[in-house]
Amino acid sequence: MSKKGELRRRLLAERSALDEGEAQKQSIAICDRLQEDPMYRNAGVILCYMPHKGEVDIRSLIEASWRAGKKVVLPRAIPGSRSLELYALTSFGDLTRGAYGIMEPKPEDRYRVLPEELELAIVPGLGFDRRGYRLGYGGGYYDRFFSGAGSHVARVGAAYAFQLVATVYPEAHDQPLHAVATPDGIRISEE
Repeated sequence: MSKKGELRRRLLAERSALDEGEAQKQSIAICDRLQEDPMYRNAGVILCYMPHKGEVDIRSLIEASWRAGKKVVLPRAIPGSRSLELYALTSFGDLTRGAYGIMEPKPEDRYRVLPEELELAIVPGLGFDRRGYRLGYGGGYYDRFFSGAGSHVARVGAAYAFQLVATVYPEAHDQPLHAVATPDGIRISEE
């Protein structure tokens, strides 16, 4: 198994072992740190995600964004092309289970959002390094999006404390994030 594969397996095991109460405590702290940051405060259209299988739970941030009058956007994975479509989310009731079991917005054209509208993207991951590289599940959906239509977007990872690692063994196609939000604060990428 590759170093990247071993790291992915280790971080998945650590996340699975994380106590539910501790995960919720860290998730709330991460959402608080994000709301305090100018990148978030100045953004009107924000790409978020629905937490899946123990990812940092940012639902409180989504709710705060709605209250603040921000447009919340969620991705919908298109497996055939390994691409993302974007849809505005106005209620958690507008979600449906997607191709990978992740809750996604229903694909209604009236809620479709163009990538150019995005000002900030908050993304999940298994691990993050100080240069802003993200270790995901291996599908490359976010990397493809950020190297193409979403290249202009400020990108922030949402990470539990243990998810910050020395390296995620980035490859040429990997797209770095601008920062990583942890329970202790926002860490700006070093590169």
